Amino acid sequence: MRVTAILSAAALLLAAVRPALAQTADNLKGQSLIIETDMGNDIDDALALALAYQGVKDGKLDLMMVSNHKKSLTSSDFIDILNTYYGYPEITVAKCATPVFNGQYRDYTAPVVLKDDPAWRRSGNYEGEYPEAVAKYRELLAGKPDKSVVIVSLGFGTTLAQLLDSQPDRFSSYTGKELVKKKVKYLSIMAGSYGPEDTVPVNGVRDTMFDSTKKRAEYNVVNDIPAMQKVFAEWPGEIVQNPFELGKMVMYPWSAVEKQGAHPVFDAYRAYRKEPYDRPSWDILSVAYVLHPELFNISDPVTVTVDDKGFNHVTPGGNHRILTLTREQADALKAYEVAETTRGPEYLPAWEEGMMDIHSIGTGQGDASFLILPDGTTWIIDAGDYRIKYRSGIKNVER
Repeated sequence: MRVTAILSAAALLLAAVRPALAQTADNLKGQSLIIETDMGNDIDDALALALAYQGVKDGKLDLMMVSNHKKSLTSSDFIDILNTYYGYPEITVAKCATPVFNGQYRDYTAPVVLKDDPAWRRSGNYEGEYPEAVAKYRELLAGKPDKSVVIVSLGFGTTLAQLLDSQPDRFSSYTGKELVKKKVKYLSIMAGSYGPEDTVPVNGVRDTMFDSTKKRAEYNVVNDIPAMQKVFAEWPGEIVQNPFELGKMVMYPWSAVEKQGAHPVFDAYRAYRKEPYDRPSWDILSVAYVLHPELFNISDPVTVTVDDKGFNHVTPGGNHRILTLTREQADALKAYEVAETTRGPEYLPAWEEGMMDIHSIGTGQGDASFLILPDGTTWIIDAGDYRIKYRSGIKNVER
């Protein structure tokens, strides 16, 4: 059985046009992925998820869970709406036991969650109670092959530090560090900042990493410094760091957003700040690296540390890598991000005997359903009032 959601006239009439990317030796297929997010603090988290969903659609990613550590009444519901909107309501949404509140920016998840839009449904899997994040991490990791899971961190180190400190339970006899070491391939993390005084070995030659004139205590670090110190100091595997400066090189353009109709990600973008505005691609790049590492440069092995004020420091040798970009790579990534995050729905293959299709159609006057049964029988179901003055939905279907 196949289920689709037809959300607008544009979705019915327009096929997505995907700009051709340079051919790469990309053998990624079904990569198991967990995303850790502070959804609602900055819009790049929502755009990062939009990119990940396209990776799922293409068969490159198996997104098992999105874990949320922002203290918010609506951010976890927003993630559930996104999962369902993109067609993956089975993706687990988990919540940190000690979520972190930061009211510095407008929480863009609230306008989307509170909007009465029938196309933006929740999965119905949680009834307001989301599973605790560390327990779900342990359950999911325990069930996967060794060195098979990539974790992408888009926010603070809060939940990941708790995972490292976790003890054996009914899911695994390993401690958190042992479980991460055994099951996780690498951690792709957006965190930290570097200045002109910082150099790193690339192909054996020490060089200045960025043209940045200012090193900063970066947002994802300073909101829980002890947790991020623990993550960089104790993570028992490879960390690929995407620092602040890269996101500033790849600005997600307002020109892409203004062309989009009603859509939970782009409505959230419009709600986040006064439009028009471009936004750095900080978190998006950590997902992009998983999908297309060939679009980045990467340092030789280093060790990254976090001091008590939230500043990063780097020394040669270790189990960490730092991403860098040329201007040409930044431009290519911007084109890639826009093409993928604005990619629309694609038509299903033609119905075949024995297959049951259920299409949910937004008519503008309530929803209707169009069914193709396994024997080819077709039904259209609209339970609305049939009197003339209530026939708007029927007229739309007839057109």
